Amino acid sequence: MANHVENLYNYHVWANQRIIDHLKTLSPDKYQKEMKSVFSSVSKVLSHLYLVEYGWLNTLEGQSMNEAMQSSFQIQEKIEKLPIEDLETEFHTLTSRFKSFLNRQEDMEKRIMLDNPWAGLRETSISEMVLHVVNHGTYHRGNISAMLHQLGDSSVMTDYAFYWYSENVIPNG
Repeated sequence: MANHVENLYNYHVWANQRIIDHLKTLSPDKYQKEMKSVFSSVSKVLSHLYLVEYGWLNTLEGQSMNEAMQSSFQIQEKIEKLPIEDLETEFHTLTSRFKSFLNRQEDMEKRIMLDNPWAGLRETSISEMVLHVVNHGTYHRGNISAMLHQLGDSSVMTDYAFYWYSENVIPNG
């Protein structure tokens, strides 16, 4: 069984995929529709989720936070213009990289010094950074759900408890 941090990351991947699968049922116009909300469109929220996770993984892999943010900024325009199917492919590639990183770790509590350009220095652990990625994803999937309701659509359940049960479904005899 995976450790708790890896399990939470797997939940994050599962929840992202549920949202992506649902968003693929929308028309491209609705997915990219400009609206007044936390983000200007559902597509921008999903791109933001990708870009932030991309940046955190680069930080975990040894880039400074400033370098990692610059890496994300360099691909932002490209990522934001992708149709959902192509962004889904990018998420799969990123997830593979992230899981590979996690599998190489011998100590999830290894301390890392972050130099956040806006907040300064802070020592943290690999596990804490992964938990931040998961929490950040949960927050913004909530934004997507709210925006879908504004557009007259429903969303999908991505609660952690729903994930527990989705993994343990016992087929009828």
